[in-house]
Amino acid sequence: MSPASPALIPTELRLLLYREGVEIVASKTIDHGTQYDLARCGETAKLNVYHTGKVSTGGRASGLRDLLESWRTSQPKTGSRSPARSAGARPVLDGTPRLGIDESGKGDYFGPLVVAGVRITDRAVAKELQQAGVRDSKEIRAPGIKRVSDLILEVVGRDNVHVISLAPREYETRRNAAGNVNKLLGELDASIIGELANEVEVVIVDEFAGAAHAYLKSFVPGGVRLEVRPRAEDDAAVAAASIMARARQLEGIEHLSEQVGFRLPLGATHVEDAGRRVVAEMGEDGLADVAKVSFSTTKRVLGES
Repeated sequence: MSPASPALIPTELRLLLYREGVEIVASKTIDHGTQYDLARCGETAKLNVYHTGKVSTGGRASGLRDLLESWRTSQPKTGSRSPARSAGARPVLDGTPRLGIDESGKGDYFGPLVVAGVRITDRAVAKELQQAGVRDSKEIRAPGIKRVSDLILEVVGRDNVHVISLAPREYETRRNAAGNVNKLLGELDASIIGELANEVEVVIVDEFAGAAHAYLKSFVPGGVRLEVRPRAEDDAAVAAASIMARARQLEGIEHLSEQVGFRLPLGATHVEDAGRRVVAEMGEDGLADVAKVSFSTTKRVLGES
């Protein structure tokens, strides 16, 4: 047997598997459906997906099988109404054509700054994202981010996604030219608005500075509403953008880790040892290739404070 496309697996279940780091290791055709062999951290389980949409599970008792059973038993029976969900349980989308924008990497010492925009103009696409449970990227484990971002691309289409990634040296050049990181974020958001704001009625941006709304307003086409607010990931378009940005940021971290020969940590705390190792092996010039050297962290790495 060889792994097959997970397309038959219900979208919401597929996203759950991605978030939880579950791998599809093999599959085979069974009567009226497909059987998938799943694995996670030494646990295994079988998932049967039938053409009718029915799902069943098998294999030895394990946390992985419990995860599958919990999802299966939570689903409404055929012909019944879906249970009401509590407010805030997942990002919402009211069907208005929209563009969501979010960033990743602003507070991370190593790796790129990434800004992403996702445009949603079709109600069917909006519904599929909602059913998939797309949510703030911080709620998804790092191993599943890439797979979830691929799912978003599959649902919305590549023409409706725009991602800008600034490697550390480019980040520093652009930040210096802009004056500060918030002004740089405004420029990047404006660039995405220019690419994707046609065909939408509202642009939603996760707030990065108090002056963000005033700055971005002039870049929004006439007749399009602009919302800039904190915790905007409660909107499905912004949540999808946060996942796309996070996926590209993690991809950048992986690339830079390969470049230096060891795993670079995320975040801005407990990173000094990694920075000192980079300096010891590649010099200060090497540090500028992988880190946002304008951070005060650099002074501690270089022993200047």
